[in-house]
Amino acid sequence: MGVYLSTPKTDKTSDDGENEKLRYGVSSMQGWRTLMEDAHVALLDLDNSTSFFGVYDGHGGQAVSKFCAKYLHQQVLKQEAYAVGDIGTAAHKSFLIMDETMCGQRGWRELAILGNKMDQFSGMIEGLIWSPKGNDLKGLNDNWSTEELLSFFLHTHQIY
Repeated sequence: MGVYLSTPKTDKTSDDGENEKLRYGVSSMQGWRTLMEDAHVALLDLDNSTSFFGVYDGHGGQAVSKFCAKYLHQQVLKQEAYAVGDIGTAAHKSFLIMDETMCGQRGWRELAILGNKMDQFSGMIEGLIWSPKGNDLKGLNDNWSTEELLSFFLHTHQIY
């Protein structure tokens, strides 16, 4: 049936949490799709005064929704606009940075991992990502901090 199942998967994954200010609940269901493509994040304490909730629709794939759930809130925190209380501008700039990040070499590799494509396409992706000209993709260079790179490395490489 292509990207759809003949019957929906109706099992639900749910979670909840609370702090002294609020309480939340989240639930997700795969439905008719062959894979769960959506992702969410619920952070009660993004900082001392802010909670962050995100729902990311996969639109035909799981990699970008997982990427955004993993990194968008981190980008919001880094924005100068956020530090002065302009959350709208911080979010807007973070959306643009997420697009740029996904176009970079490390972004492509992370998307492949999050989309469970590394085993299927490892050779092709390795060649594409680690090309000497890879940094020149539409003039966009990777701008990940050392902390993000270390987190990415530890997430993608098993260390015993």
